Amino acid sequence: MLKLKNYTVDEIFSDVTLTFEAGKTYVIMGSNGVGKSTLIHSLMGKPGLPEVSGSAVFLGSDINTLETDQRARLGMFVGFQAPTSIPGLSNFQFIKQATGIKVTEIKDNLTKFKDIAGTLGLPNDWDKRNLNTDASGGEKKKNELIQMLRMDTKLAMLDEPDSGLDVDGIKALTSELKAWRTEHNTLIVVTHYDKLITGLEPDAVIVLQKDGALVGDQSLADKIFNDGFEGV
Repeated sequence: MLKLKNYTVDEIFSDVTLTFEAGKTYVIMGSNGVGKSTLIHSLMGKPGLPEVSGSAVFLGSDINTLETDQRARLGMFVGFQAPTSIPGLSNFQFIKQATGIKVTEIKDNLTKFKDIAGTLGLPNDWDKRNLNTDASGGEKKKNELIQMLRMDTKLAMLDEPDSGLDVDGIKALTSELKAWRTEHNTLIVVTHYDKLITGLEPDAVIVLQKDGALVGDQSLADKIFNDGFEGV
């Protein structure tokens, strides 16, 4: 699915070599400032980041040469810590434009949109509300989850999706993510929240460092919770 070799973002981290396989869930952890958010945003081609070097291949394509929209069309999706608000564009209109829904498909897609929104505890008129306008942090995170679920996402990279969510929100988030992840797609989650990590049952836990990355299983996360990052 996604292979990184000696992947480096200048002055942030260097020489990260990782393979993310289809059908698996990965959790990325790391100390503050190590570059966890930078990693996933650089993979999505976010403008304004330091120079990237090394290899990043997604489904056979060298994504370092692609613009952000081209990466999105390949099936890459990134969820932000602070999602953007867009007045004048409704939540469902955003999905419709992003996915190219045909007129004959609107009713069915709207029903699915409202079903997911209801499961996440969002208001009945969520489809009509402006994109992330007058929404709480938790509602914005839930809205990103709807976007990911309704798009043709093959690789989802979520940056602290638990931020702003209460206990029920975390449970709904975990359930939806586990239901979404199949043998055909890949989930990468940046988080330090133990309940979310345990609930996701990740196939691998990755600890990003300044000069590479450690890869382990759930026990690696447990060790960090007990001993901190200095203990690994």
